[in-house]
Amino acid sequence: MAFILRWPAILVLLALALLSLLGAAAAGAALGNVNVPFAEVQNVQSSAVEAGAGQQTWLDVGLWAAAGIFFFVAMVRLIRRTQGFWAWLLGFACYGGRWAWSQQQNDGGVAATIQSVDWNTYREPQVLLSDFTTTEAQLALLGVILVVGLFAFIVDAVDRAYWDSQGA
Repeated sequence: MAFILRWPAILVLLALALLSLLGAAAAGAALGNVNVPFAEVQNVQSSAVEAGAGQQTWLDVGLWAAAGIFFFVAMVRLIRRTQGFWAWLLGFACYGGRWAWSQQQNDGGVAATIQSVDWNTYREPQVLLSDFTTTEAQLALLGVILVVGLFAFIVDAVDRAYWDSQGA
C-alpha cells in the first residue's frame, strides 16, 4: 500500500517544488528588474508581472523559495524511505504562510477572503483551472498540498511500522 501512495506523492511534491521555485524566481526577477535578452523569457516575465509577481515582496520570494526547498527535501526523503512528513510540514507552513501573508495585504484579511469564496466554482473544474489567481484556485492548491501531506504521513507511518516489525 505504501508504494501506491508513495510515488504519486513524490511526483506531486516534485511539481510543487518546481512551481514554488519558479514562482520565487519570477517574483525575484520582477523585484530585481532583471531583463533577459531572450524573447521567450521576456514573455514569461511579462505574464508573471501581469499575474501579480510585480506586487510581491522579498518576503514572498523567500517563503516561496523555502517552500520549494522543503517540498524537494520531502520528495527526496520519501524516495529514500525516511521521514518525509516533517519536511513537507515545513514546506506547507512556508507556502501557507506566504498565502496568508498575501491575503493580509488585501483589505479584509484572511477571514474576509475565505468568506468571499464562491463554493459553486468547485463544481466546474475547467473554470477553476482557467485562472490560478482566484482565491478558489489557491484554496484548491492548498487542499492538494494537504492531501499530499496526508499521503506522506501514511507512508511514513507504514514504513516505520514495517521497520519496527523487522527488529531493526
